[in-house]
Amino acid sequence: MQRNKWIRTAATVALVVAAASACGSSPDPLLTNGTPVPSPTATPSGKAAPQHPAPGKKAPVLDQIKYDLESRVLAMGGGVPQQTATSCDTAEVGNTPQKFTCTVKYLGVDVPFNVETKGGFILMQYTATPTKGGVVTDEGVRARAWKQYGIYGGKAARSLRCDKVPKVRLVPLDKPSGYRCYVGEGGLKGAYDVVVTANGMRLT
Repeated sequence: MQRNKWIRTAATVALVVAAASACGSSPDPLLTNGTPVPSPTATPSGKAAPQHPAPGKKAPVLDQIKYDLESRVLAMGGGVPQQTATSCDTAEVGNTPQKFTCTVKYLGVDVPFNVETKGGFILMQYTATPTKGGVVTDEGVRARAWKQYGIYGGKAARSLRCDKVPKVRLVPLDKPSGYRCYVGEGGLKGAYDVVVTANGMRLT
């Protein structure tokens, strides 16, 4: 009688421990963080061009620089076509070296660049450095995530999620932006940082 009572007590303890373990387990954050990324009707290429005619080869150098800077900002935002406009604190670029500032306006946000030309009558060379970081956009992050992981279909596409991102905001360049996308299942399973560079966006 005493032995049977001990067995029943041990079984009860085992059940209690099992129940407590089940209650204490937490869901996989790769499956719950962020919100699902649906298949887009059209995935941006990441090489969106400004929504105005490109300047010709014989156009003023400053117009060509403005167009290039707008293309770079669009790439930072994930390649989603949007209206852009650029203003510079110089009226023209000559044959001698110059330093000036240009600011690209994109979705209401200003993205300033320090521009330095090396001069040259036949071939103009210049560098442009963002001074306040780059832009990240919600639509661009989703599009980039789908292009990088969702197009494979299967578990990766079904479990693809991204953090909620503002419509547009400035973030530091070449560093984790603070936003992530997640693949919850399959061979690509993992958390991926959204990183904006001077020439585009990537998930790493």
